[in-house]
Amino acid sequence: MKKLSHTTKVISFKSIVKFFFTILILLILLMLYDMANYDSSYLNRRSLTFSIDNLDSKKTINFVRYYDNLYHKIAFKISKDYKEYWKPEKKSLRADLPEIKIISKKKDNFLPGRKLEDIEKNFSNWPRSHGGFSSMRFSSLDQINKNNVGKLKLAWTYNSKDGKEGIEANPVVYDGLVYVPTPGNQIVCLDGATGKEIWRYKAKRGYQDVAKRGLLIWEDKKNNILRLYFANDHQLISLNAKTGKIIKSFGENGIINIKSSSPLPPTIVDDQLIIATFKPSIEAYDVFSGKLYWRYYLREVNKKIFEKRDFRGGIPWGGMSADVKKGIVYITTGNPKPNFVGTLRPGKNLYANSLIAFDVRNKKKLWHLQETCHDIWNFDIPSTPILTTINKYDKRIDVVVAVTKLGNTLILDRYTGEPIFDYEMKLAPVSKLPGEKTCDYQPSIKLPEPFARNVFKKDDVTNLSESSKEHILSILENSNYGFFQPYELNKDTIQYGDNGGAQWTGASVDPYNNIMYVTASNIPWIVGVSSHINNKTGKIKYISKNAKPLRDLNNYPGVKPPWGTLTAMNLNTGKIIWQVPLGYYEDLKSKGIITGTENFGGATATAGGIVFAAGTLDKLIRAFDSENGTELWSYKLPYIGSAPPTIYEVNGDQYIVIPASGGTVLKIFYKDLVEQGDAVVAFKIQD
Repeated sequence: MKKLSHTTKVISFKSIVKFFFTILILLILLMLYDMANYDSSYLNRRSLTFSIDNLDSKKTINFVRYYDNLYHKIAFKISKDYKEYWKPEKKSLRADLPEIKIISKKKDNFLPGRKLEDIEKNFSNWPRSHGGFSSMRFSSLDQINKNNVGKLKLAWTYNSKDGKEGIEANPVVYDGLVYVPTPGNQIVCLDGATGKEIWRYKAKRGYQDVAKRGLLIWEDKKNNILRLYFANDHQLISLNAKTGKIIKSFGENGIINIKSSSPLPPTIVDDQLIIATFKPSIEAYDVFSGKLYWRYYLREVNKKIFEKRDFRGGIPWGGMSADVKKGIVYITTGNPKPNFVGTLRPGKNLYANSLIAFDVRNKKKLWHLQETCHDIWNFDIPSTPILTTINKYDKRIDVVVAVTKLGNTLILDRYTGEPIFDYEMKLAPVSKLPGEKTCDYQPSIKLPEPFARNVFKKDDVTNLSESSKEHILSILENSNYGFFQPYELNKDTIQYGDNGGAQWTGASVDPYNNIMYVTASNIPWIVGVSSHINNKTGKIKYISKNAKPLRDLNNYPGVKPPWGTLTAMNLNTGKIIWQVPLGYYEDLKSKGIITGTENFGGATATAGGIVFAAGTLDKLIRAFDSENGTELWSYKLPYIGSAPPTIYEVNGDQYIVIPASGGTVLKIFYKDLVEQGDAVVAFKIQD
């Protein structure tokens, strides 16, 4: 064989280097061309979505985030669209678009709904906050009814004596024991008949409240253990519900260190413990060992060679429910951050402000519906989705129901995500802020009927007194208001929905009559945006002003009452059956004026024909006739009720229990009217 010379070897090596260098140059040129032709118009087009299952390590996530953002930063700056982006959006862009768009239902595309006898019932036990896995917050107990509800008396009161912060968790009950978090980052177990403390568990760490939005009780038949699961900061904890002791076989000594915070109670499908985190992500762990099965990230992706991953989507803080038989979980998400400025998060911001269905068994997203697109108004979906079955088109249809800050009720086919009623969207105004690109259309839903005000109008201005009316009208002179009105420099915007409509407390559904009961607030807010220009770079930075409620000279809401309501809605028709004011101001009541108040308590319905509701400024818990909204009973709590009531049974007696701690949000705006405290209060019939 002829031996190659040294010269031949050198030439071969240089050729290889030259070849790869050429390829590199071509790739760089291709990337620069791609950047130069960077199309920012995609920002208002429908984006693709997928899961990123391999981003498990913090290093990987940070690497992807850094280089992903770097690419788009460079590409955007050198693109032909950069200068145009920082100009006000042109109204002419929407001049040829139709005023109304409608997503229509498909009547023949429904799977057979559940039989009535298969509906999840809550009798003596209430294993998960908001009821059970379907989150209907309905009790089939009927011992307390319209005829005897007036005989309800205080059964017991419990004080943990470890702080004065808001308790926002609906208590859970199992085998006569009541479980509730305390203001001081503890979990307590109480005797359901007496309120006596059985045990307490103190979390060792956590900057957030332990089990802020709820708990889960699950009967482990395999190991004969009654398990209590809850989230605390970056932890998922499992206790023996009978003893309060850590179950050491779960995770590391009873604790899983998760990658992000989660305030929500987990749910269980098969042997998978499902949580939703602030990542945002959906995660599944072995219900026994705590081993991670999978993690699904919700991201927004641009269909380009270099994909854009949006790490600023909405976090799932509203709640989660599970169709255990079908293996599907349903999640609602909040708004993207920052709340009122969207220039640094262009696009639709999927999956913020959304209702999402996720197939646990196949680890894939089934569908989602985004209510508010590119939200700059803080119009998130704060409530837990409800799984029920309605009668429509001569069929029984399995649906998922979510109530929103806008006073809308989303009723969707549980398996396809299609709206049961026509979903109407209206052409929205363009933004006046340079760099802010709003979406073409926003929801303007007619059916189901809105249960709260969602578009501020001049006719809404208060009529309590002439001076108050003139004061509010003077504020309106230099303010914008109307349908999804974008923000403008040097001009405030008045809007419903910031802390209006339904809140995290959500709704209650009677599955036998297909009636939904929801508490809501009709409070407009003043929101403004200011600008800051960097003298060195010339870049514009927008800063939102402190949002505040619109109030008259006497600190009442600056609109006509009712300011707070309880509403009953027929889910089959989408029509409101009745609506009554919820709560009162003492000084106005003395004048015969019942206005309702802002409320953050929520309602719970029972088979006894009763709806219990609290969370109002007057500190009352009330019982209403579910047929017509007539108030039948009330009791003044030591503090404002801060979560929906729970219904349970012990030794043949039916009880109603509610945390009463004052409410964190109400305290901010009503310092003189709201006292925070620490109480869990229970009632039963006493002759």
